Amino acid sequence: MEKSLAVETLFSLDHIESQHQTQVGEQALQLSAIAQKGFPVLPSVVLAATRFRHFLETIHWLQPLFADLPYSSLRLNLEDSQQLQTIARQIRPTIQHAELPEDWMLEIESAIAQVIVQLPDLGAPSAVILRPSIALDAPLSSQELCDLIEPQICTLEMNDLAIALKQLWAELFRAQNLVYWQGAKLELQQIHFAVLIQPIASVTASGSLQGQPPQWEIAAARGLNFAIARGEVQPELYQISEDQIQLKQAGRQTIAYHIQAGTEPLARSHLSEAAPVLQPPQQEALCTLAQTLQFPIALEWQLSDSHLYITTARNPAPTVYPDPIPSHSDQAIVFGLGAAPGQAIAPAFVLSGLELPDTPVPAGSVLVTPMILPSWIPLLKYAAAIVSEQGGMTSHGAILAREMGIPAIVGAQEATKRIHTGDTIVVNGNTGSVTLTHPTVQASPKSTRIEQTWNTTATKLMINLSQVDSIADAENINIDGIGLLRSELMLGGMLEALDQDRLAGQIQQFARSFAPRPVFYRSLDLRSHEFQVTPPEANPMLGMRGTLSYVRHPERFDLELAALEQALQAGCSNLRLILPFVRTVEEFVFCRRRVEQAGLLGYAQFQLWIMAEVPSVLFLLPEYVEAGVQGICIGTSDLTQLILGVDRDQSAMVQAFDETHPAVMNAIAQLIQSAHRLQIPCSISTQAPITSELIDRWIEWGVDAISVNLSVVDMAHRAIARAEQRMLLNGVREQFGDSRSRL
Repeated sequence: MEKSLAVETLFSLDHIESQHQTQVGEQALQLSAIAQKGFPVLPSVVLAATRFRHFLETIHWLQPLFADLPYSSLRLNLEDSQQLQTIARQIRPTIQHAELPEDWMLEIESAIAQVIVQLPDLGAPSAVILRPSIALDAPLSSQELCDLIEPQICTLEMNDLAIALKQLWAELFRAQNLVYWQGAKLELQQIHFAVLIQPIASVTASGSLQGQPPQWEIAAARGLNFAIARGEVQPELYQISEDQIQLKQAGRQTIAYHIQAGTEPLARSHLSEAAPVLQPPQQEALCTLAQTLQFPIALEWQLSDSHLYITTARNPAPTVYPDPIPSHSDQAIVFGLGAAPGQAIAPAFVLSGLELPDTPVPAGSVLVTPMILPSWIPLLKYAAAIVSEQGGMTSHGAILAREMGIPAIVGAQEATKRIHTGDTIVVNGNTGSVTLTHPTVQASPKSTRIEQTWNTTATKLMINLSQVDSIADAENINIDGIGLLRSELMLGGMLEALDQDRLAGQIQQFARSFAPRPVFYRSLDLRSHEFQVTPPEANPMLGMRGTLSYVRHPERFDLELAALEQALQAGCSNLRLILPFVRTVEEFVFCRRRVEQAGLLGYAQFQLWIMAEVPSVLFLLPEYVEAGVQGICIGTSDLTQLILGVDRDQSAMVQAFDETHPAVMNAIAQLIQSAHRLQIPCSISTQAPITSELIDRWIEWGVDAISVNLSVVDMAHRAIARAEQRMLLNGVREQFGDSRSRL
């Protein structure tokens, strides 16, 4: 690597000096210091922070707010989660779609090639990992901010490198990261964002080594370190004292990560029980490494056959796997996705598995769990807040929490390990953070809904609902009905003993409360990882769900139809039926025949709709209408999942789940326009954070109704009214000419 090039934009670890800190970041500086002391550090290249600054300066920002982004204060209301999500959704796609100069990428490719030459023992690595390395112009450590930014893995192809680099930079502007650095009173120009680039190949084992002489702790797992970082395994733990190493805790690992050929280099495989991760020669190598360290440090390492490499270095925390933190300390211990807004302070009640305990969960506790199951609805009603290790923003747990007004965090890795029953914690559903605090601190009172007086709009505004307890909050506000009554969430814990009379009674409560406004009942969409009434599956999101399950097992569907007919017979003429997750026209024909046999089509106002969320509906809508479909409701969550190939319940994939992606938006536009041509109504139901820009587009395309969560009704109505007024004004201007040009 030429010296002039290294000074400006690229650094190898052996050329970094202390005065380069703002150019290479604290993480790369520490790693280089270790490397220059002769320790076995994985050869790497560092892209200087000036590249990030120059890149932001070249972007053509459409929003005036971001026109001077690299040097602006970008002051945001950190309590306004809607604003934070909107800002993040505007900045990040702009960064991801901007062009990187080809000469930049050629320089990076050349530097990576020189690094790979130094690694004959790794074979020919086909991928690299891009890690954040940040320095701050402030008396703060950059490590917490780095930990919030997900490293990127990509192939050595120039286009893949460019995409991964922009994705890494864009992560700085994720909503939770905006909260962190804005909350720390940092300006963007105080953040020097360098990138540590390392070749990555499949390894035998990886883990961490942390402590200070002569006491050290080692964590180890098979494959790459992602399984430990994501909290998906219980690693082996070793204690080193003087020259002795001993096993402290056996591990438990059923999955491992490795590198594969292809456009998606990182692969995940399942493991059966096997021998210990570290064999005696590997234990000895790590013990020798620890003995040569004469200063406190925290390292991550990897073993490839007999070769040991250090991949990261940082200032150590007190321990790798700390004992329970005393409840009087005030420090964030868990981060996840803020899935339902609000804040709660209460004692934690931790469930290590999905089986409910024999003893009752104390009312007013924070429920900390691996996953939220809809069958827990009776339990959730008494929870102060929810923290879940699994799930995304559109998972059933997140949906339930938002509707029930319970602060919730999902995707909180290792929450059940880091939080202990009885800990008094602060759950912030806006920022996604969990903090240990004093037991005497009291939660702030809940916000009060402000009733609004609205003008009538042509586009119907409806709500998504599932809980009888929510009726009182919704029945008297100015909405046009229930756009989606989710039966599986409404029923919750009574699925195993489903009773026609009880189901009919619940349906009638909703129908009568909102009459004469329509109530669209969506029949059961059971997924095996959420409901115990179906057998477990490898991939529940693409498993035996929706109308296909009715074809295979029609008994439960027939019971639902009988309950609907019972409610219609009792005078609930405002009921409509939506079929979920319809894959084929044949499935719909089967279901329509059962609906007809149940007598529902004999009621004059009854309608049979389908969810438009499987892409086959996009291509075959005329055939569906010919078969008897009377309307469609676009489900944006499943549509996004299937168009982008992203499991929406996997928190690790949240960065790829984008309901505003051009492919998804084009599909929505085509569905609305096709429905118009076929003269059937079309609504949209969304669980994603909704913005005025989204509503503008949907109304521009001509959607008939929008169904949202109760918490955003006021905002949605104002946005619909503005969008319709703008369309009317534009129509007048087109007809009579825009007089502003003559003023």
